[in-house]
Amino acid sequence: MFLSFKLRKASNTDAIESKRDKLQSDFEKYQAFLKSEKLEKYKALETEVLSDSFQQNKKQIEQKSYKKSPLYKEEKELKRLQKSKKMKTYFKVKNSSNMAAFNRMQESSELKEFTALKKGVDAGSISKKTEPEAWAKYQQLKSNNSLKQHFNFEKSKAFHIYNEIEKSEDLKRLKMLEERINSQDFKAEKADLLDKKRYEKTDDFKKLQEFETMKKSEEFITFFQQQKKNPFKKLEQWELTFCDEFNGGKLDAEKWITNYYWGNQLLGNNYSHTDDHNAFTDKNIVVNNSAVQLKTKKEQHNGLMWNNQLGFVPNQFDYTSGIISTGKSFRQKYGKFEAKIKVSNAKQLQNAFWLLSDKSTPHIDILKTENSKLLAGNYWQANKNIDSQSFKVKGINLSRGYFIYTLEWSADKIVWKINDVVVKTLSQGIPQEPMFLNFALFVKQPDSPAGEMSIDWVRCYRKK
Repeated sequence: MFLSFKLRKASNTDAIESKRDKLQSDFEKYQAFLKSEKLEKYKALETEVLSDSFQQNKKQIEQKSYKKSPLYKEEKELKRLQKSKKMKTYFKVKNSSNMAAFNRMQESSELKEFTALKKGVDAGSISKKTEPEAWAKYQQLKSNNSLKQHFNFEKSKAFHIYNEIEKSEDLKRLKMLEERINSQDFKAEKADLLDKKRYEKTDDFKKLQEFETMKKSEEFITFFQQQKKNPFKKLEQWELTFCDEFNGGKLDAEKWITNYYWGNQLLGNNYSHTDDHNAFTDKNIVVNNSAVQLKTKKEQHNGLMWNNQLGFVPNQFDYTSGIISTGKSFRQKYGKFEAKIKVSNAKQLQNAFWLLSDKSTPHIDILKTENSKLLAGNYWQANKNIDSQSFKVKGINLSRGYFIYTLEWSADKIVWKINDVVVKTLSQGIPQEPMFLNFALFVKQPDSPAGEMSIDWVRCYRKK
């Protein structure tokens, strides 16, 4: 009862397939993203921005302080020098009119003449009696107001301070500091230290922003969620080995033969079994709307029938139908084999999907309809007899259309699934040889109506 409930709940094949397709699409995107340059760049950025050196550099830049810097100390020192009394006196004197007059007088003929005359007077060679003209000139110059002012300025305290500072290391230091503080490099460094957003102007900040933007993007959020939850765990276990979506408009002859494998090998033709009312023909196989249809028609057709005592014998059949097989193109030992199939007239027609090897056994029915029942089973050789385990699947309404029929085969068990719901697990008589796929629509009862079995796609996988 519980299985019937699960199958009814999973009967919306379109929804199941959409979920599968989305998961497969997401997986392919995930795989592509794993190999992308974008992820490679993100990882490189992550390694860099999370490194101790990067964090330490960020901290150092953000903790930079103008008041704790050498620049602040230099500006403070300059202000101290500029505010000192002697330095103020120095610049006051240097820029004064008295200093300008003093400098002009230093270069004048009057000062030079007075200096020479004074030297003669001081030496006694010039006097009123001995050199009356020179003496008179000396007295005249001595009374000159400009010279008086010159000598008074030269004797002043301010001029003394000026001379002291002019020769001092403080003045050299002040000039050096002024030149440094007025330089573009100093101004730029000071502006950087005063800028509270200085880190935002660095290359490191750009890298950090790029990293954060990538990390918060929808693409990366989805990737990280997938990486954490790993919804692709089951998909990662399998690799596709065979696939046909039937999109080509006609059956791919490199993948399929349109008869039984041994009919193809031995007869180059088709045959039927004694309980079949149909012959198989290629015209009953139609590829349309990305699906292959195996169609039954009520029409007479001459063909061959296998008789256990007589072998292949001619027979006239009242129906024709279709069969396809991978007997020549694809065989596999173990794996996952699945197809999306829609059956019709399950009461009177036998829709079948099975695996077979070169002999009649091993044989695995993945899907078989009989008298409106859905059957499956495993058949194997046990000494000289054929042993089997078969079962009915209840709770599925075949008239709803397409269902996905899956067989997972490993060395120790076989699992049947319909729309991803496990319907049976068997561990006896497990085949240990490669097998191939077969699909057919059989007419098992006389006076059966026409019908068709539609196969939307076939996919096979092997465990990695």
